[in-house]
Amino acid sequence: MKTKACYAIAGLAVALLAIGYLSGQQPGGKKKGAAAGKEDTADTAAIKKAGQTFLKAFLDGDAKAMATHWTENGEYFADDGTVIRGRAEIEKTYTDLWAKKKPQIQAEIEITSIRFPSKDTAIEEGYFKAREGKEPSTSSKYSILPVREGGRWLMAVVREWPSEGTSVRDLDWLIGSWEAKRGDTEVRTTYEYWGNKNYIRVKITLKQKGDTREGFQMIVKDRSTGQIRSWTFDSEGTFGEATWTRDGKKWVQESAGVMDDGSVQAATNILTPIDNDTFTFQSVERSVGGEEIDDIPPVRVTRVKGK
Repeated sequence: MKTKACYAIAGLAVALLAIGYLSGQQPGGKKKGAAAGKEDTADTAAIKKAGQTFLKAFLDGDAKAMATHWTENGEYFADDGTVIRGRAEIEKTYTDLWAKKKPQIQAEIEITSIRFPSKDTAIEEGYFKAREGKEPSTSSKYSILPVREGGRWLMAVVREWPSEGTSVRDLDWLIGSWEAKRGDTEVRTTYEYWGNKNYIRVKITLKQKGDTREGFQMIVKDRSTGQIRSWTFDSEGTFGEATWTRDGKKWVQESAGVMDDGSVQAATNILTPIDNDTFTFQSVERSVGGEEIDDIPPVRVTRVKGK
């Protein structure tokens, strides 16, 4: 369709050293009800602080300092089925790993809740966002069981949750502004979370031969099918929809839209991440009103810095 909404951007979900899920840099959830008081507030702050020191040790490649954040018999469950049991074994595993290659990643933590089922135990849940080198960033879910021992909050169980199908958070790295140019056409898109991060809202600006058109897009997971879907609208009344599927590193959109003259355009759009700041877009199997039209070869899309 003429808004070129097909320039939607997709992320790449890849497993990264998930043990780094354990920081608490963002505001955590508060316990609800009469029992939520000053003690819980202090304990929440202590758990977050411990998480920050853990993450620092992890990013520094300091296996010994990292292991001190676990209980003596603490356990780590990775989403691939790997289980590491005991503080000593955790330290040894990461000492051996980092002897070969220390982590070179940037990481952020979003805590969605910290709850206290008893005085000396807590449940922390959230999402870990990480990026290694120039690779696209990824976002994954984690759960931790902190326990109080000797006045300290230590991690007794850390669990990395496998992805339950495709999630809007798989597109996390596209948050920000992007641009693409092809011939006399320039497209700018700005992506932001909306609705408690259940949606991604996109602002689209298309400039072509002195004409400027604007539109917007909403991206969400359809819980009835488990697929990512998007709906796109522009200021002139054209609109379209697409379903998104992941094919290895690529994202594939099966899209259809109604153009200004009422004809229906269909296409298969392919988005291929190159690094955290670049991907390519191409459109194949295109048709308008049932008539085949030329494919769009790969177009380079780049992040707008500072946006």
